[in-house]
Amino acid sequence: MRKLASLISGTGFVLLLAHASAFAQGASAPKVADAKPGDVRAYITGALQAPMRPVIDQAKQAIGKNLVIEFGGARGNLESEILAGNGDFEVAVLLPDVDEKLLAAGKIKPGTYPIAHLEVAFGIRGNATVDLSTPEAIKKTLLAATSVKYAPTGAGAPTATKILNDLHIADQVKDNSKARGEVPLTGNQYEINIYPQSEIIANKELKNLGPVIKDFQVPLDIEATIGKNANDEAGAKALIKWMQGPALDTIFKENGFQRAKGATPN
Repeated sequence: MRKLASLISGTGFVLLLAHASAFAQGASAPKVADAKPGDVRAYITGALQAPMRPVIDQAKQAIGKNLVIEFGGARGNLESEILAGNGDFEVAVLLPDVDEKLLAAGKIKPGTYPIAHLEVAFGIRGNATVDLSTPEAIKKTLLAATSVKYAPTGAGAPTATKILNDLHIADQVKDNSKARGEVPLTGNQYEINIYPQSEIIANKELKNLGPVIKDFQVPLDIEATIGKNANDEAGAKALIKWMQGPALDTIFKENGFQRAKGATPN
């Protein structure tokens, strides 16, 4: 499993690690579509996977219900699944721009519940020493990188896109965001990853270089909504209240999150 995890970095590493763990236990990763009657079903952005997985049992105890969480790309597979109408759900913990689409499509109820704020960070694979403290330094570092990775549909995509577009280097960097497997590095070669801080911290193949400077940082606010056709609205509200409460404070902090303004239980 360790070898399997080393094959991919960034968001892919986090998601692959989860799938590998489930496979090792003879099961696949949970899917909302496979939930049983009475389960509280939740779609949750992969940016929250690292802090949430260790405390899922606590969440179940807190709400008094079985909980089925499907983690994935907020702007990728989760958005697509919900818009395609592949099963109803109680809670979606995604991003504001995604929620606007879901509301317009009649997939969620009006109203959002702030959960957390997260910054996008740089991570490096390789032994090089780089400077990412100014726009010019970032430009120089990215252009010299053997590989640059980010998730095109992930939570950190707007920040990564802003960096590349504002610096006018989108067509010049060695963009391996859609490449499968790990890009080989030798000598002083290095790879720069641009992902939410939680995903950089969770990926032990990377050295966390800290948040992207404010010039390029696009606000990353994570919020919860309730499904339009939720079977258990009380269970949905109980889960959201638990996520807004103190149970996640320590683990959120350890994974680079800040509490979003207003993220206190109603």
